[in-house]
Amino acid sequence: MSLFHAQGLVKRFGGLLATDHVELAVEAGEIHALIGPNGAGKSTLVNLISGLLPADAGRVVLDGVDLSTLSPHQRVRHGLARCFQITSVFRNDSVRDNLLLAVQAQAGSSFRFLRRRELERSLAVRAEALAVRTGLAEVLDRNAGTLPHGLQKRLDVALALAARPRLLLLDEPMAGMGPEDSQQMVAMIHGLRSDTAILLIEHDMDAVFQLADRISVLVYGRVLTTGDAAHVKGHPEVQSVYLGTEVPACG
Repeated sequence: MSLFHAQGLVKRFGGLLATDHVELAVEAGEIHALIGPNGAGKSTLVNLISGLLPADAGRVVLDGVDLSTLSPHQRVRHGLARCFQITSVFRNDSVRDNLLLAVQAQAGSSFRFLRRRELERSLAVRAEALAVRTGLAEVLDRNAGTLPHGLQKRLDVALALAARPRLLLLDEPMAGMGPEDSQQMVAMIHGLRSDTAILLIEHDMDAVFQLADRISVLVYGRVLTTGDAAHVKGHPEVQSVYLGTEVPACG
């Protein structure tokens, strides 16, 4: 059985069928990319999976648990975390404090009366480990709002990882990045596959082809095809609706 399975997800907005009985599976340890042209239903599908939108039909199952009726924060508790296109860091707090708040939320309140949270060593160790894991160790004491865009995106990922997810939804993590930041993000995401399965929604096709074990192509609210990079690049309908006629060679 797959770690995660979206089963027959349907969402209608009036007469518009935004997702049409979508089936999508993600395996443990897999980076699975979701691509498609604008208006394909990607954002709606991710909102259904994360619980921001209720589905009209279908189920969302993670590690054998049906999450379909649960709220977004309840889904996080069951191992489903999400990073949004727009970062959601506490801009006036340090990177360290952002991470401490995130690990506290995952662990539950364990602060002793009248003690500073920096003295809660187990939380501090976890926060520092997350900083190392995401390349933020050298900026722990900087205010999050002063970080360049690429580092803020890394912090957003670190905050999601604090929840110890079984499945991490990354919604366009390379958005707004230059080539150097994008490659650094690709390297970081590649290193996370040992921690969590990842569902990656991304328009940067170079990044997708570097990272994804499998790719699902969403068109008009339906999964057109799923396969590895070679399969997707060679699929004639994918070329016509999304990739265009010039398809890069597999590498």
